[in-house]
Amino acid sequence: MKKGTRILLIAGALLSLALFAVWDSESSASVPAASSEPSAAEPSAATHALASASSANSSEPQGLSVSGEGRASAAPDVAVLGLGVSAKASTVSAANSQAQQAMTALLDSLEANGVQEKDIQTSGLSIQPEYDYRNNEQVLTGYRVSHMLQVKVRDIDRVGEVIDDAVQASGDVLQVQSISFTIDDTTTLSSEARQKAVADAQAKAEELASLAGVTLGDPTYITESSSTPYGQTYDRIVGYSAEAAPATEISPGELEVVVSVNITYGID
Repeated sequence: MKKGTRILLIAGALLSLALFAVWDSESSASVPAASSEPSAAEPSAATHALASASSANSSEPQGLSVSGEGRASAAPDVAVLGLGVSAKASTVSAANSQAQQAMTALLDSLEANGVQEKDIQTSGLSIQPEYDYRNNEQVLTGYRVSHMLQVKVRDIDRVGEVIDDAVQASGDVLQVQSISFTIDDTTTLSSEARQKAVADAQAKAEELASLAGVTLGDPTYITESSSTPYGQTYDRIVGYSAEAAPATEISPGELEVVVSVNITYGID
């Protein structure tokens, strides 16, 4: 190779290397450098944690929290009776005939005692075979038809009389399965119990504030819960007979409305 040609090739190679170096430095300058500092557009993990804690704290009532309870009682004004008839016969038809005849007499008796139709509701109706076990064998003994009612007696002083007249009307197939008592309208009792509950909570808050050496502010959060009065239910009261028996006596006692409140007060 001639000397002049060799010089040209070397010069071309040096020029190519220079151009590549310039291009590489420009590319490196266009790429942002890595930084250990969080960018302004992306909050750090610590910022997220602080925001979450602030959100959690703001969702909870702050201040002095207390609970209060109030009670108000009165005599019940409604009795709820589980009345019905249950008849057994050798055939379904015969058992149903006896049951429905007794039910008609029961309904007539309830109407005569001033029980309104809207206060009588069927609560159960069943037709089922009955068996006896003899010598390890199941023997059909007949069929039982039962028809049960839920009856509201609003004249509480006549509950015993209603039951006695039902016995006389329906005879030995009558069943008294349950009796309970309630108060039809508890608005006044609930209001009285609520006032007592708030006063109870206020007294507790004032005492706690005094003991803690802080000033009690206005309520900031209030919740309430209440229980509806319903007297004890006596189940499966059976064994009545149409034969002469002393008058049935009923003792309704008293029922109680209970209101509970939770109040949070601000403090200074």
